[in-house]
Amino acid sequence: MDENIKNKPDEPGTSLPETGITPQENITQSDAMAGVFTEPGNTFEAVKQSTKKNYWIVPIIILILISLVASYLVLHDDELYSEIKSKQITAIRERMETAVKEGKMTQDQMNENMDKMEKGFNRSGPLFIVSSTVGPVVAIFFALFVSGLAFWGATKIFKGTATYMNVLSVLGLASVIASVQAIINTAMAIFMGRMQANIGPILLFSKDALSTSMMQLVSHFDLLNIWYFIIVGIGLAKVSNLKSSTTVPVTFLLWFVWVCVTSFMRLPFFGR
Repeated sequence: MDENIKNKPDEPGTSLPETGITPQENITQSDAMAGVFTEPGNTFEAVKQSTKKNYWIVPIIILILISLVASYLVLHDDELYSEIKSKQITAIRERMETAVKEGKMTQDQMNENMDKMEKGFNRSGPLFIVSSTVGPVVAIFFALFVSGLAFWGATKIFKGTATYMNVLSVLGLASVIASVQAIINTAMAIFMGRMQANIGPILLFSKDALSTSMMQLVSHFDLLNIWYFIIVGIGLAKVSNLKSSTTVPVTFLLWFVWVCVTSFMRLPFFGR
């Protein structure tokens, strides 16, 4: 009888006879996304131990879809569209006027280019439709892969063990917060009639109270942005076997550098 028990095959879900360890199933995609809100530390620990490495794909697709809807709503709101068009054309005109002063183009060339830009801002034009749909997609993937590379490199400086795919999973899962942020900020922009509207200090200033660069800088300090980067810092700690006291400050430092670059060097703003 004892011999029969000893030779009995292991049943699914029972402990391994040699180690006594019960095999752990991979955390599901839905549990991983929900866990970002409920218990991020345990969630990212489970993601690190999982054999699945593509947790970033689904939340990024969701973010893209929400961003496309948000872009459509904003660009078809007359007040917001007028603000965007005015700021874009003013910025382009300033750059061209500088080019004319430096002898890089003639006044006639500038006038011709400005006429083309005016026509390009026609909401029913093919160029405008393509840019308003392709733009958000390119921006999201650019931000994901480039920031992923930056955060991965930072963890390596501190001898973290995370792979690049681990970091992408952290950023992708954290983007569920970015999706919530896109919904809230779009609703606030439409309700308030101004593009730079979020849950942050930007609400204390009127649209023309600060320079363009300063308004863009202040607009980054959205409470949902702060929440996002805290979650990213926690996630990087878990997948890298580092302490949160190291990864969270480093995450905010890299973010602040990016904020300054995009705000004061007039580079494209990719949402974060």
